[in-house]
Amino acid sequence: MDEMIELRCKYCGAPLDRKDIESDSPYVTCPSCGTTQQRVDAKAYMDQMMAQIKSWIGKAIPGGFSLSQTDNVDPIARHNIFVNNVKPMLDVELREYRFALNSVISSPLIVLPFSKGEPAKTDHTSTQAFEFNAKLKSIEPLAVDQESKTSITDGENLASAYAMIVNNSNLLTDTTPGRFALMSNNFKDSAESVRKCNGYEPLAARLEALSEVCSASDMVLNGDASGCALKTESAISKLEAAKKDILANPKMAVMIRAVDIEIGQCRTLKNVTEMVMNGRTKDPLKMLDLVNQLSSIDYPRSREWDRLLGRQERDFELYGYVEGIVSAKNGGTLPICPGAGDILYPFWDVDLRYSFTTGSFLSKKTVEVKEDLLVPATFTASAEALGNPRSGLTDIFAAAPDKSFFDRMKGDQDSISGGAGIGRLADSAAENSPGSREVVIPLSTKTEAARLVECYLDQSSKTHSQLKLSKPSVKRLIYIPCGKSVNGITLPKEFDRLAPAILRNTDLEKTLRI
Repeated sequence: MDEMIELRCKYCGAPLDRKDIESDSPYVTCPSCGTTQQRVDAKAYMDQMMAQIKSWIGKAIPGGFSLSQTDNVDPIARHNIFVNNVKPMLDVELREYRFALNSVISSPLIVLPFSKGEPAKTDHTSTQAFEFNAKLKSIEPLAVDQESKTSITDGENLASAYAMIVNNSNLLTDTTPGRFALMSNNFKDSAESVRKCNGYEPLAARLEALSEVCSASDMVLNGDASGCALKTESAISKLEAAKKDILANPKMAVMIRAVDIEIGQCRTLKNVTEMVMNGRTKDPLKMLDLVNQLSSIDYPRSREWDRLLGRQERDFELYGYVEGIVSAKNGGTLPICPGAGDILYPFWDVDLRYSFTTGSFLSKKTVEVKEDLLVPATFTASAEALGNPRSGLTDIFAAAPDKSFFDRMKGDQDSISGGAGIGRLADSAAENSPGSREVVIPLSTKTEAARLVECYLDQSSKTHSQLKLSKPSVKRLIYIPCGKSVNGITLPKEFDRLAPAILRNTDLEKTLRI
């Protein structure tokens, strides 16, 4: 217990730095959560925690036994006390903390600069975890055999790592300067703790990589774009290596999706900093703020769409679009249709094959048709599109070719839809540089585009009784040059009557563009 006499943060329970302990200043700052507090308050909290630990020890060990006299007690007696009195109580808490750690590491643990995230839902606070770590340290003298010693030290390290990760999770909600430096140190320390535990090597590697990412974020916020790029590149390599180790370790499999998202975030950060170094943009913070806006969009609430739009993995796909656009602006390419226009608007190119019946009762036949649909990739931000799928795409069934009653009776109909020049326009998309044109960022995933088309076909089948079978396939994301107008954008003439309703009065100022 004497070794534990040190100041502790009253907010998170973390031990304070030695320099603060030895300082004469009336104020001390926590190196883990970053809060500043009065020394007397930190001392009061430490006294309170010590009292709680003594009370806990008093309940765990037989009366009359003192930990201060442990060295004078027979090892067999110590072992019996540990096994019979302490271990049953410890095992319960150790299992809880192992489960809690697995739960928190299943989520992404970082955000980009100027971004705010949601803290992880945890069963234990950092204060509770640091206090549990202190409890374990207090009963170390009772561990005689190697198994008991390993159990205690593993618990100490996992509790400490968990506490620092929880502190970092809380820092995700904070945008004050210096938070990334704190997070970097916390990840570094938690990695060192976890690496001492057998089977947690992939987690240690991930935490070391995240420490570098946070250091890189701190660099770019302080104007060091080149240093940020190098650190981020190193972090990406380490995260990808950690991912391979995770795939080979079933115990750590809960992390795989979170690591994928973190790799995507790192690539976005790297591309932004490279744009700065290449002179493509002079304001990396503006770009990072745009990414923040992307992650914090408040999509319309809909029972039909809430589950899809709430998926954590969709952020990874959206970051991929940003990465692609930034890369294209940095000398790469995008699938762009030919044409004039200062705005490149994203559309999902959908291949639709359907069948319908035509002809009279005695001469009915089935006709198969191939059409193309174009879905504005920003439709998820429109409550109109989510509630009425017709408004969120090129409504081909509303533009059906006119056929006489006798044509339909004779079975001479070859289509109940009209795709105009949409198919030719979509097929014309080829890899090209966006140049100086602004590119609108997509706000939907491939899965969401497919779902919109399915809803549209279901809607259309109720008004077109002839429609029987349909099979939509979302092929790719393409970018179509559009002009600026009073109403927002002007679509190419190939759209004709098929301009999606949600684009007729587009507020360009509300779109995210690069």
